[in-house]
Amino acid sequence: MSRLAAFLDEADVEPSKGRAGVYVIAAAVVEMERSMVLRSFLRSLVRPEDAEPKHDFARLHVARIKDKRRKGEIIATLGMLRHVTFVVGCAKGYRRTVDREPVRRAVMTDMLPWLAKSGVESTLIELRDTKSLQVADTRTVAALRTADLLSPQMAVRQGLPSEEPLLWIADACAAAWRRSMAEGKTNWSQWYEPHTALIDVPFTGRTGG
Repeated sequence: MSRLAAFLDEADVEPSKGRAGVYVIAAAVVEMERSMVLRSFLRSLVRPEDAEPKHDFARLHVARIKDKRRKGEIIATLGMLRHVTFVVGCAKGYRRTVDREPVRRAVMTDMLPWLAKSGVESTLIELRDTKSLQVADTRTVAALRTADLLSPQMAVRQGLPSEEPLLWIADACAAAWRRSMAEGKTNWSQWYEPHTALIDVPFTGRTGG
């Protein structure tokens, strides 16, 4: 049986007047023995225009790809990779921007144990922008371990997309499902759907939201 690792990234639409929020965390679940080949392939798709203005690296980041045709091709390509499956946790319907962090916590609280029970041995969460947000994710993982909802054998780390190309697959998957769930446009998510397990996470009553 293949050993599995998961790579997580988020996408969301914040609530506004007349529109509820949608929060998505996507996990790309990869067979470890295929990871080196996948990383090499992903790097081969990067172009000079993919460079991040504030950083010294280029990556596949769906939100930054301006060429619509290329963006669609990247979405489809990453959705059809062999030896990769997907798990998507989603919370819909929250009304206050201040609830964004509790919503993320609720999604992770359902999603990480699900991954562990599915045989994932190692999970990498994309490192968030600020120290406080990084600490928030660390606390979520610690709470799951304290509650015996996450096995000690399940390694969970945070990492940069500049250092781990497999996070780029999760980014594309999250963008595709956000588009589907928030806008009803399924032309991206159709590539992921046959290989995706969806976890619908109710928010009301879970974290006081």
